[in-house]
Parts: sequence; C-alpha cells; structure tokens
Amino acid sequence: MNLKSIIDKNKNDDTDEDQKPEKEPAKVRPLLAELGHIPGTGTIKMTLVSAKAVEEKSISSINNAMILIKEFSKLVGDSVEEIPLEHGLSQVQLDFNILLTTDGKAILTKSEKEKSLKVTLTWKRDEKNKEEEKY
Repeated sequence: MNLKSIIDKNKNDDTDEDQKPEKEPAKVRPLLAELGHIPGTGTIKMTLVSAKAVEEKSISSINNAMILIKEFSKLVGDSVEEIPLEHGLSQVQLDFNILLTTDGKAILTKSEKEKSLKVTLTWKRDEKNKEEEKY
C-alpha cells in the first residue's frame, strides 16, 4: 500500500477520525415477574396469550405490589408512631408475602408456597428522640 492510496482512501471517507461511531442506545428490558393464580380459585385455566400481554400483566402486577407495600407500610408506620415511648417499644418488624397474579393484581398471602415476593418492613425508634421526649 502506498501513500497515494492512503490519501485517496481518506478523501473518500468523510467521517472524522475523532468522532465516535454512533451506537444504538441500550434497550432496557422490562422487569418481569413469575405470575401465579389467585389462591382458593380451584383449577387454573391456561390460555395462550401473546408475549406482550404477559409483559403487560407482569408490569401491572409489580406496580400493584409496590403500591401495596407503600400503603401497608404507611398504615403500620402511622400506628407505630402513635404508640407512646414510655411503653418501651424500640422496634417493630413486619413480614408478609405478596402473590403476583396472572390478571395483573398483587395480593397478600399467608402461603409460603404461593408467594412471589417476601417483604420485611422494620421500624426503629431513634434513641435521640426517645431521650428528648422524656424531658
């Protein structure tokens, strides 16, 4: 390869050497969940559904689970704060299971076998605030 061929090659190529080649942005896949049936409904009916429908129900179930966790933690947290410090309560821990269903819902379940998510919420009293409230 001679110098003339290198120069001619560069003339035909209008791209800047310092310019990085354009890359496609990484596509983020949705967070999918394994979906179960609602307990106590007896038999499970299997239906052929599109991948898009399964994705939508999975996303819906996860969103509903997050709402359930937020609401449940707010309810319990408000109750914990109402308990006077003189009763000596320093920590509360709450464990529960959530089942994500095929119809896009999230329900609390006591069954360890049918759970999709195990949630543990813990509230701790701040010792500094406990000392301030004594006086």
